[in-house]
Amino acid sequence: MKRILLFLSVLLLLPSLFAQTADVKTVLYFLPFFGDEYGMYNEYKIKSSVDIDNEPIFSLVSFWEGAQMALDEYEKSYHRINVIAKDVTYNNDKLIRIMEDEELMSQVDLIIGPFFASQFEIAANYAKTYQIPIVNPFTSKRGILEENEYVYKVQSSTETVAEMVKNRWVDHGDETEIFFWTERGADIPALQRCETYFSQMDIPYQFMLEGDKYSLKSRLGDDKRQLVMAFLPTETMAIARMRNLGIENSFPNTTFVVPEEWLEIDALEVDYLNKLNVHLFSDYFVNMDDDRTLLFISDFIEKYNTPPDLKRFSFQGYDITKYFVELMLHDFDSSQVQYTPIAMKFNFVKTENGGYENHGLFLLQLKDYKIQSAE
Repeated sequence: MKRILLFLSVLLLLPSLFAQTADVKTVLYFLPFFGDEYGMYNEYKIKSSVDIDNEPIFSLVSFWEGAQMALDEYEKSYHRINVIAKDVTYNNDKLIRIMEDEELMSQVDLIIGPFFASQFEIAANYAKTYQIPIVNPFTSKRGILEENEYVYKVQSSTETVAEMVKNRWVDHGDETEIFFWTERGADIPALQRCETYFSQMDIPYQFMLEGDKYSLKSRLGDDKRQLVMAFLPTETMAIARMRNLGIENSFPNTTFVVPEEWLEIDALEVDYLNKLNVHLFSDYFVNMDDDRTLLFISDFIEKYNTPPDLKRFSFQGYDITKYFVELMLHDFDSSQVQYTPIAMKFNFVKTENGGYENHGLFLLQLKDYKIQSAE
C-alpha cells in the first residue's frame, strides 16, 4: 500500500515538476502511466504484487521508481537537474501538443521516451527539428535510427548478437563450425538478419534443418568445436528437441546459443538445459554478488518498501536515467562518461546515416542451474 500511495502522489504531481532557470539541465520523460484510467482504478483489488502488475497504471511504475533513485543522487551535487514527467500513454494528440510547445521545448536538453513505437516516431521527428537527443529504452527496431542523428536506441539488435558471435567464436581462430538450427521454410527475421550479417562478413555457416535426412545429433561430433544457433519457430519444437539433446548429453564441444525467451518456457525443464553448454545473449543481467547491486537493492527497498525487479524494469530505469543524465552533463561525449551500469551495458555506435545504437550486450550461460556471465 505504501508503494501505491507513493506512485499516486507522483502521478498527481507530474504537471507541477517544471521550473527552469538558466543554469539548469532539463530532462523530459514521456511515461505510460495510464492516467486517463485512474478514475477506473480500484485500490481494493490490490491484494499482492501480482495484482499490481495486472493494473495498467502500474505497468511501468518500477521503471520510474528506478529513474527517481538515479535523479535523487543529483539533489546533493552541484549539478542542477530539472525533471518534467508527462503521462501520454496512447494519447498522440497530447504528445503533439507538448512537442509543439516551443517555449517548453526550448528549455529541454534530453528526452526519455515515449515507450510505444508509434508515439516515439512522432516525438523523434519533433526532437530532430529541435535538435534534442531522444532515448528509446525498449525497442529493438533499427528503423527509428534512420535519418535522425538525435535518436539513441538502448536495446541491441540481432546484428549485435551476430557481431558478438563473430568476436567470440570466429575472430580467435578456433575453427568453430557454425550451424543455424531451424525448420525448413521458417520465416524468422532474426535468422534472416544473422544470415545477412554472416554473409557480409564472409563467415562460413551451415543450415541444420529440421526434417532433413541428417539429424541434428548425427551432425554434432565430439572431436571438433561447434556452435549451434537455435532459431526454432515454435515452443513445442524447442521443448522436444532440447529435452532429447539433454537426455543424450554427449556434446562436450558444442555450444548452443538459444533465444533468451526460451528460459521463460515453463515446460522446458532446466534439468535438460543444464546438461548442455547453453549460452544466451541478453540486454540485462544483474550480478547479485556485486556490492553496488546489493546497495541499490537495499536503498530501493528502504524507499519503496519493495525490492527492485529486473522484469519490471526497476534496474533499467535507474541505469538509463543515470547514464543519460551523465551523458547530457558531458555534452553527449560518451568518452567522458564514467558511470558503470548495474544491470546494463552501454556502448553506443553511431549509424552511418542516423542515430546511435547500443552495442552493449551480455553473453550469459546456464551453469549449475544458474544464469551466469560467460565473459
